[in-house]
Amino acid sequence: MNMETTDEKIMTALSDWGCDVADAMPRFLDRKDLYCRLLAQVPAETGFEALGTALEAGDVQAAFEQAHGLKGVLGNMGLTPMYETVCRIVEPLRAGTAQGVEQDYRRLMEMRETLCRILRQTQA
Repeated sequence: MNMETTDEKIMTALSDWGCDVADAMPRFLDRKDLYCRLLAQVPAETGFEALGTALEAGDVQAAFEQAHGLKGVLGNMGLTPMYETVCRIVEPLRAGTAQGVEQDYRRLMEMRETLCRILRQTQA
C-alpha cells in the first residue's frame, strides 16, 4: 500500500509539471516539509500583483524590480515553468521596455493558478 505523504504528493506533482525540485532541495536542507511550507506561500507573493500594476502604469523600472524579485523566488523554489516565463518578462524590462511582456505576464498568472491547483489537489 502506497502511503505517500502530502509533501511527497506535492513534489511528484511539481516534477510532473516540469519543476526541478531535486535541484532546489539542497537550498532547503533537503527537507521536504520546509520546502512545501515555503512553497505554499509562493502564490501569495505580492510581486505578482505589483508586477501587473507596474505594467499597467507603464512603470518599467518598478515592473523590472517586481519581476526580478519573482525570478529569484521562483528560481530558488525550482519552479521551472514559472521561472522561465518570468525570465522572458525580466529581460525586456531590464532593457527598458515593457513591449511584448503582457502575454508572458498573463501566462505567469495562469501558472500561479496551476500552482494553486497543485497545492489544493495534493492536500486532498
